Amino acid sequence: MKFYIASSLVNYEQVRDLSRLLRNAGWEHTFDWALYCPVKENDAETLMSVGEKEYEGIRQSDVVIILTPQGRGTHIELGMAIALNKIIYLCHHDDTYFKCDKNTSTFYWLPQVKQFIGNTQEIAEEVLKLQ
Repeated sequence: MKFYIASSLVNYEQVRDLSRLLRNAGWEHTFDWALYCPVKENDAETLMSVGEKEYEGIRQSDVVIILTPQGRGTHIELGMAIALNKIIYLCHHDDTYFKCDKNTSTFYWLPQVKQFIGNTQEIAEEVLKLQ
């Protein structure tokens, strides 16, 4: 299986840990943007290049994992995953994002978005059940 992980730049260590767990199980990470963290360059050319790689990573993936708290681009990645009909796991450490209040989004409730509560190890175990 091929996967892509979307999250905030501040979560890059969790992204790296989850990626390692899935790759150790034989899965392929389509694009690991966390390798660019902490961000060293923030010019238009770099942003365009990374954006193109992120889009292609989502397009090539079977599964898109959204780790919250999310960054400003994460909802765009979620939207692309929904439009491309990907399997989507929306993951948070507690149920904060899964209550019908100001922390949620209507898109979190679509049938193709699987809500999951847990830590990095638990997320990996849940996603690996797809094999």
